Amino acid sequence: MKIGLVLAGGGARGAYQIGVWKGLKEIGIDKYISVVSGTSIGALNAVLFCQGNLDIAEEIWCNISNDKILPADQLDLIKKGILLTIGSKNLNLIKKYIPKAIEGGDISRDGLLDIIDSSIELNSINRNKKTCYATCTEIPKIEEKYFKLNNYNEEEIKKILLATSALPLVYGSEDIEGRRYLDGGIVDNLPIQPVYGEGCDIIIVVPLDKNICLNRKLYPNAKIVMIRPSEIEDGFEGIIDFNGDNARSKIKIGYDDVINQIVPIIDIANTMKLNKKINNKKNTVKTFKDSLLKIAKRI
Repeated sequence: MKIGLVLAGGGARGAYQIGVWKGLKEIGIDKYISVVSGTSIGALNAVLFCQGNLDIAEEIWCNISNDKILPADQLDLIKKGILLTIGSKNLNLIKKYIPKAIEGGDISRDGLLDIIDSSIELNSINRNKKTCYATCTEIPKIEEKYFKLNNYNEEEIKKILLATSALPLVYGSEDIEGRRYLDGGIVDNLPIQPVYGEGCDIIIVVPLDKNICLNRKLYPNAKIVMIRPSEIEDGFEGIIDFNGDNARSKIKIGYDDVINQIVPIIDIANTMKLNKKINNKKNTVKTFKDSLLKIAKRI
């Protein structure tokens, strides 16, 4: 049985996913996850998850700032965000009008590059036992591309991480293998497909929008466990609000949501199934996975 994790894009809201990781780690689920997929900030968090050091991930987020990630006028960013919101609801509109201007972003990526260079061991990804995917949007076709990071070297992974988080009109596109790519959220902000394609039986999905709808029929024979934010800001402002206090708040919410949404279900499953001590490690793992199946049926 394989367990996968899907991390959506959502800019500064991504700190929530670190809190979810913290909760999953506390109850012992994280070590059973073998495939991770992410879009935009979710892809960066996916790489951090595969690296396995929660303390480093928390430190990055708690020391983040707009000066590092978005060194630009906030009002101008909001205006661009409105245009993107309108365009994202109509891919035909994007294909017709935006490709000509979509690469017009010129905000520096130095802050993100500094984080990647100083805190992420990219050369360990292709040796990692966990499979890691990052979603990008190929332009001008406006089609999704799921990069399996384990197959790429350090410099290539860096380019993919820049591309998957390259918000149109804000950042420039990236050239990868002779093609141009931007933020994967344009076409697939919740990249379940690559995880499902790896044969995962249980897929834990972490959106950064509490109102998201998911068609579970697209993933037959897989159990989807959705961990939704109980609190999240609406609008583009929440996406660009990179600061330590905001990150700490979202990490706590993510942690609490895991504990509140998952732990009671595991406790119930354990109470029903485990009336005696389990000394055999193999049986313990099987019981845990059975508990996850019960979670999926109830969420």
